[in-house]
Amino acid sequence: MSHTDPKTVTHAICGAYLLVAFSDGEFASIEEGRLMAELAADDAFRAFDLSALNAEMDELIQAFTADYEATALDVLISIASVKEGEMAVRAVKHAARVAIIADQAISPQEEHALERVALALGLDKAAL
Repeated sequence: MSHTDPKTVTHAICGAYLLVAFSDGEFASIEEGRLMAELAADDAFRAFDLSALNAEMDELIQAFTADYEATALDVLISIASVKEGEMAVRAVKHAARVAIIADQAISPQEEHALERVALALGLDKAAL
């Protein structure tokens, strides 16, 4: 799939958020709605189909709950495949940052998850 494939981009955005949010082992119910609220309020995400993002979130929540590491690897592949698309990269970076803000603290596991997202995008962690 190319970086322009909407399903891959949606998977990368939602996956980046959930990769970080699930990394500390404590996915709170408040975190589930945080990304969608953020996306709905941000002009940068107007190009994305919110219903597709909602559906992808639901699927990925189940997948991360069932097998975090296998789902993380799948998500990282999607993230890497969109790194040439400026809008997609901006959205993935924003989603990963929102996950940190969602629980108002950053754990070592979340730091590591951010590093994984940055690496998949070909960026330094500081660029997130």
